[in-house]
Amino acid sequence: KHFLRDDGSPSSPLIIEGANLFVTNEARQALFDEANVIIVKDSSANKGGVITSSYEICAAMMLTEEEFFQNKAAIVQEVLSKVRDLAKMEATLLFREFENYGGSLPLVSQVISNTINVATDALSVALDNLSKEDRAELLPLFRDHLPKTLAALSFDNVNERVPDQYIKNAIASCLASKLVYKEGTKFIEAQPKEKLANIALQYVLKEKEVAMLKEALASVNMPQQEKDSIIKLLDAGGARTALGKF
Repeated sequence: KHFLRDDGSPSSPLIIEGANLFVTNEARQALFDEANVIIVKDSSANKGGVITSSYEICAAMMLTEEEFFQNKAAIVQEVLSKVRDLAKMEATLLFREFENYGGSLPLVSQVISNTINVATDALSVALDNLSKEDRAELLPLFRDHLPKTLAALSFDNVNERVPDQYIKNAIASCLASKLVYKEGTKFIEAQPKEKLANIALQYVLKEKEVAMLKEALASVNMPQQEKDSIIKLLDAGGARTALGKF
């Protein structure tokens, strides 16, 4: 109530939670219901901190101290760029699902986190049953997640420097996040839990097929505007359509 003015209007129409558990669930809901305050919950607002910590751990495992300090400036800039891109993906999905399905932003934020966790857990179990060769095919997911300089310096030795369990968890998390941010929470929720991991793994294969189609399209003789429209459609739903999952 101290947050509201005498006339019942909020002292600020927007709250970005810069600290974990800064506002209770009850307060979030009351501010939304009674004053229409837009709140970006800690689990969405603070993902940059979690991501940065994961890069710190990766750098400690994959680089020597000398390698790190020699390349620190480049790595820091690449981490900042990665965090901005991932924060944009989180915000885009958060507000898109809020607009499409309603509820409150904190609730949508929690749904996103829960959905990523469900997909990650399913993939972690599935990866245990893959051969080393099949799991190696998924390593590019982990590499693409890393800052370019960090990957260029040490990814060839990732299996020697990084514990197998960490690599498995990283692949599962990267793929789960990719799928949720691209296709949304409803797509994940619609899949049978026992089939979710296989669908996610097939999604990677379909993305490669889409990439090949886009590459082939580059040599086709047609107006550039038409090419751009086709590429936009392929990017938006090509992999999902190829899976036959809607």
